[in-house]
This record gives sequence, structure tokens and C-alpha cells, in this order.
Amino acid sequence: MKKAEECTDILDIRNCIDEIDYQIIASFALRMEYVNEIVKFKSDQDEIVARERQQEIFRNRREWAEKYRLNPDLFEEIYKTLINWNVKREMELFRGEEKIRI
Repeated sequence: MKKAEECTDILDIRNCIDEIDYQIIASFALRMEYVNEIVKFKSDQDEIVARERQQEIFRNRREWAEKYRLNPDLFEEIYKTLINWNVKREMELFRGEEKIRI
């Protein structure tokens, strides 16, 4: 893939953005495989919700965003949404349900 400064027109930039977005979604799919498996190691709903772990994730993702000079509030919000969906998915799996597709 070209570097951003090597793009010669808007189509080049859009193609690169599309490629990056595809990689992001593929990474989320891989992440979801782990979410689906982690339920095997949790014994109750409190372990699924894992409030302390959530706070740790939000702190770390904010730090990572800042490291790359991105908006930490935006990335905390993205991860809050993601974690909420993950908790719902884990609850379904824990209860033996299959409803939400992420």
C-alpha cells in the first residue's frame, strides 16, 4: 500500500482507506474469535462483565490513542461500544443462546 503522501489523487487515497478499513474489520473478526472462546474460562456473569478489566481496557486504549496522537475520547467511546456488544455476546454464549451476530 502507498504511503499517504505518495497518493496522487483522491481515488488513490480512497483505495488506501478502503484497504485499511478492511484490515480493521478483519482484525475485529479475529478479536471476536477470542471473545467467543473466553466464555469457557468464566464461571459467572460477574466475570463476564468484569468491570475492573473494562476500566483497564479503557485506560490502555486511551493511552494508545494518545501515543498515536489520536483523540482518546473517541477511542474510549469506540471501545465502550465494542465492550458492551462483547458482554452481550458472552452472556448469550454463557446462557447457551445464539442471537446477536457481531
